[in-house]
Amino acid sequence: METAAGQGEATSWSDFSRRTLRAWAVFEALYAVSFLLVIALFLPWKTPIWNLGLMGYGALHAGAAIGLWGPRRWGWRLATIGAFVGFTLAILVISGLVASWMYLHSIYGAFGAGASLGALLFASVGVEVLGLYPTLLLRAMLRREVRQDVGAGKSWGRVALGLCVLPFITAAYVDARYDMEVLEPVSQEARQVSIAYLRASLDGRELPSLEALSGVPVGLGPLQVTLWRRGAVMVRVLGDGRDMAESTQLAAAALLSAPALHGVEPGDRLKVDRVVGRAPIFSEQPMFLALSVDPGRDGVEQGGTSLLPDDLVKAQLFGVKPLVPQVDELKFGLNAEGALALLNSKGPVERIRTESWVEYAGQALAVERTNTLERGTGPEVWREAAVSGGDFVLGQLMADGRFYYQYFPHNGQKRAVDAANYSLPRHAGTVYALALLYGHTKEPRFKKGAEQAINWLASQIPATCGAPSRGCVVQQGSASLGAAALTMVGMLEYQRSTGDAQYEPIIRRLGEFILMLQKEDGDFFHTYVPTQDRIEEQDREMFYSEEASLALITGYKVLGEARYRDAAERALDFLTGPKYESFFLGNFVFGADHWTCIAAAEAYPVLDKAVYLDFCKGYSSFIRGLQYESTSWPAGFAGHYGFGAFLVPQAPATAGFSEAIISTYELSVLRGEEDEALAEQVRAGLDALSRDQIRPQNAWMMPQPAEATGGIRRSLVEQEVRIDFTQHAASALIRGSTLKL
Repeated sequence: METAAGQGEATSWSDFSRRTLRAWAVFEALYAVSFLLVIALFLPWKTPIWNLGLMGYGALHAGAAIGLWGPRRWGWRLATIGAFVGFTLAILVISGLVASWMYLHSIYGAFGAGASLGALLFASVGVEVLGLYPTLLLRAMLRREVRQDVGAGKSWGRVALGLCVLPFITAAYVDARYDMEVLEPVSQEARQVSIAYLRASLDGRELPSLEALSGVPVGLGPLQVTLWRRGAVMVRVLGDGRDMAESTQLAAAALLSAPALHGVEPGDRLKVDRVVGRAPIFSEQPMFLALSVDPGRDGVEQGGTSLLPDDLVKAQLFGVKPLVPQVDELKFGLNAEGALALLNSKGPVERIRTESWVEYAGQALAVERTNTLERGTGPEVWREAAVSGGDFVLGQLMADGRFYYQYFPHNGQKRAVDAANYSLPRHAGTVYALALLYGHTKEPRFKKGAEQAINWLASQIPATCGAPSRGCVVQQGSASLGAAALTMVGMLEYQRSTGDAQYEPIIRRLGEFILMLQKEDGDFFHTYVPTQDRIEEQDREMFYSEEASLALITGYKVLGEARYRDAAERALDFLTGPKYESFFLGNFVFGADHWTCIAAAEAYPVLDKAVYLDFCKGYSSFIRGLQYESTSWPAGFAGHYGFGAFLVPQAPATAGFSEAIISTYELSVLRGEEDEALAEQVRAGLDALSRDQIRPQNAWMMPQPAEATGGIRRSLVEQEVRIDFTQHAASALIRGSTLKL
């Protein structure tokens, strides 16, 4: 035993306590110095009060280090207080993370295995970074031997153990407060009766019986009936009766007396929204509100004013504003400021969930995320959708042969881009889609459209590209491999589909350019500067090497040029092997490989290698893990790809993946290794694309439904239609329609 005195206090320390406290004095010194350096040098001093508070926390540990070395009782007190503060902060952070997950789960339902895992990983980081050291320090300070020497009781330990239940209490509270109980939906008969009654009332015809609606709960708010005209809300009325029957009667009467009605026009669409769920929102702060609404399913309400899911989508309030200011990559969730401005009301904001149905040709169609789900499945549906997509593409063709790059169906606007920003690879990919459509349908309009688009591309190819024998597509002084490869693919598909060889001289010059850019290992350089005859060796772009492999093997199949076959073999050998062997993560992941698998299927039987199919089956299996199953996810997600219910699936990703899976399935059949898992993956993806496609049934919010029909939107709640979205979908759908699935 030794006795240490300091500042009027005397403590007898056992050898165990002395060794323990001195060891932790060293740890405290290292921790304090590291912590203070990080705060002083690396943490931005945007809010000085927080930085000063953290500096004080670090100074607390520095003082504890001095006291523990003595050892002194005040050093033990400082160390225990510092450890307890750090432990408490860690518990608060973990509670916040768990509460956030529970809050988001209450909004989005099946939040997804990936998102759940992410939340747990964040929580574990919080434990390790914030809580591990303070926990170990607190444990050491509260050892029985040390407590006996300082005369401390067990209260510190009991408080610490009590804090450990805080995350569980927080999670239970959040679940009870913010989870939404949803009413049972009404029957299809009830929907049909309500639409029939409202339409008969508008038309002045005999009113049908409302017996099917008698006694049916109206919901958690008035029944909301909207008359849509040319993509805009002409009239919206409320029916707040004792049941659905009385509410429908009241809504019909309100419609007829609405000053804005001005008669009935052909094309008017009735839509009914029944509020089936209601829950509070944690905060009106933009970041919280942005994540508190399930896109397309939830509306918001404040002070008796409501915005239905349709209103939020129509106003384009999803995916347009960064969740964190100035971080444009985080554009998802609701534009909270925009929603609050539209509400323009006072009081707490609630989220409401509606059950909706819309009128079409006398029928009541159920609505999910502003989409109708009546479309069927199978090759005939896929072919119809492909042709519709092709017709939409033709509608975007300008007089000079370029395409309008973007179309916005909710306002009917087309948007061209300037020459510097026009995507030549996407233009060429659209030519490929039109040529495929002509090859499968023999509809002359697709041949004519492909020719017009090819002729514009041909005008972008100079007479020489470093040499007269080479051709390249030049934009802003440089020529990309991707533009040349897809131009060659589009022209080759046109020649194969039509038998017209008028573009063959250009094709051969493009082939020379691609061969010139191939490396010894089979990969390619991606950029060439013709005026300087210089290859930009460091430039790399997604898809370019893969697209070049397809151009070369298709060139051999159509033109019989042996050099193309040999170069394609070297390219495919590289893309299915060494491409992923040069870095560690390549053993576990796949990347932008959908063109590789299209090329591998095109290569058969000229290049019949098991490794190509093995690679593409591995790729297909990898992305199959991201495909939503119909039994586990919200309606409308099935067949798409994504990481959980947090984000509405994006159809363009499904289109690109489906092209690759179709080719992989084709190759498996050709090699006698037909795989039912691939077949089901194809079916689910094509059903999702055809279901999400714009068509008259789901176009009530669009001013020009005929013009919008066939387009593929970014998602059901983000209304941008880009030319490549639709061409990838049309290519997948027309090819899939020929498979025997």
